[in-house]
Amino acid sequence: MIRHKTITSVIGVFCLFIAEAASAQPRWGRERQPTIGACFYEHVNFGGRYFCVRPGERLRTLPFHLGDEISSLRLVGAAGVIIFRDKDMRGRSARFTADERDLRRDGWNDQISSLEVSGREMRLRGERAPVWGRGALPRAGACFYRDARFRGPYFCVARGDTYASLPRGFNDSISSIRLFGSGVRIYQDQDFRGRSTEIRSDVRDLRGSWRDSISSIRVF
Repeated sequence: MIRHKTITSVIGVFCLFIAEAASAQPRWGRERQPTIGACFYEHVNFGGRYFCVRPGERLRTLPFHLGDEISSLRLVGAAGVIIFRDKDMRGRSARFTADERDLRRDGWNDQISSLEVSGREMRLRGERAPVWGRGALPRAGACFYRDARFRGPYFCVARGDTYASLPRGFNDSISSIRLFGSGVRIYQDQDFRGRSTEIRSDVRDLRGSWRDSISSIRVF
């Protein structure tokens, strides 16, 4: 009898564990948004169903029907998110500290397999300021030059990294961009806002409205 009760208890605990694990899995819906966190939408411009993730949560493997259908993301409160192309936080990655209405612009539409959400302040404090110099060029990333034709001092950003706000002296001094197996989206305003454009090949001279007018950047 005791043995039977023990087995029954173990089975009960196991079933409870399975139920909790299943309930922890994200699923499409229209739930109430958290005060701080990130919400992921199945359509661009925050359309359709969505699921939300709170700071401190890491989803190592998104269910197939979710990762293949995310087209925009919205950050609520002081939150940031890192998305990954592969499961277990591996492969190509990108960090977002502001809403993204259309993930197609950065090559991320329906391409997310795992993600991590955190408080945005923590992410921004850990972000290193760029330094003008002539250091080693990255294998994958982009370099931003003070002068046209890739001349003068420069700073480089690895693929998957971002600068939500370039310090004074950098945002008004970029004249050319060189790519190394990556792409870049540049923004006129801080926090990835305002006018933007995507760059897929080297730009020898950012003449016109973009020269010395970059305030935030994403490298992907």
